[in-house]
Parts: sequence; structure tokens; C-alpha cells
Amino acid sequence: MHQSRFVFLALAGAAAGVAAGDGAVAEAMMWMLVSPNNRPLGRAARTFETYAAARDAVLRLRTEFAAVRSAVAAVESSGQWVWRAELGGVTVGRSSRSYLRARECHYNLERFLEAVPAALVVAGTRSVRGGHPAALDAAGDTAALPPGPAPRGARAPHAERPRRGERGGWARGARPMPPVSNAGSRTPRG
Repeated sequence: MHQSRFVFLALAGAAAGVAAGDGAVAEAMMWMLVSPNNRPLGRAARTFETYAAARDAVLRLRTEFAAVRSAVAAVESSGQWVWRAELGGVTVGRSSRSYLRARECHYNLERFLEAVPAALVVAGTRSVRGGHPAALDAAGDTAALPPGPAPRGARAPHAERPRRGERGGWARGARPMPPVSNAGSRTPRG
């Protein structure tokens, strides 16, 4: 049976963004809710020091789900849309990415809220190493910070590609189809 899952990410290296006392980068934990096809639906609004703390946060989100309130807002710097889920006035979850349109943001928030109550809580962690440092405030919270620009190549797939017949023409080997006409077609007699 395919269903959404809460997975736990062990952020190490630059992805953790938390410096240890000796100059090394400490490991941090974060949960992420993924759909049956492994697309991120949402993630924790902050990092946790241990797997147990991240797991407890997920279990609390599920048990107190009826009290969850959500908000959708545009980020001033980019004009893109993000959502947040709050529990008791504290942001507990947020969108995994920003959206170009408000309706996309609302749609993805709904998918997250539909998935939370029935999602499996997966045991164990996935290790995430390297990458860009996560921007965290003093409390390890990412929710208060606006999302950064999308990584290179992460733009909407249709936004910059020419349409058939526009700049660039047809793909190599492709030929335009002749126009379809109903003239001369037979209609079945019954």
C-alpha cells in the first residue's frame, strides 16, 4: 500500500549549518513529509539535536493535528509563496519550497494537511551531507527566514522552454502533423 511517510534527515556537514565548539560542523536532525512517489510535501520548521526529539515533534503534530493552524504568505523579496503550519502559536511545519502562484501554494498546503494524519512514521534516518548551509536563527529555527532562491535548474519546467513552433522550431526528427479536418469523413449509419 502506497502512502505518505514522515522521514528523518540527519543533516551533516554544511547542510546542518550548526558549528560545533571545535570548529567542526555538528549534526542536526529534521523531519520531512514525503508523498508516495517521494516528493516532499512539507518539512520541519526547525532542526532538532536528536532523532528522538524530531520523532517526538512528528508524534505531537499527529496527536494534536486538530489544533493545527496554517498560513500562506508571499515572500517580499521574491514574490513567491510559502506556507506554514502552526501548533499553539509555534511554527512546526513549512513548505519544502516556494511557489510561483498562490493557488499552487494553497494546493500543496492542502496535500500536506491531508497526508499528516495517515502518514507512516519511518524508523531510522537518511543521511544528508554537503550542500549549502541551512540558514538558521539562534534557536535553530528556519521558519522565520524567507526561502532563498531556487537552485539552478529548479525552475518550473514550462516557464523558459519555447513552445512548439516558437524560437528553436521542432525537435530534431519531429515533423508537424497536418491539420485535422472533418470534411470527407464518414459518419456511421445506424
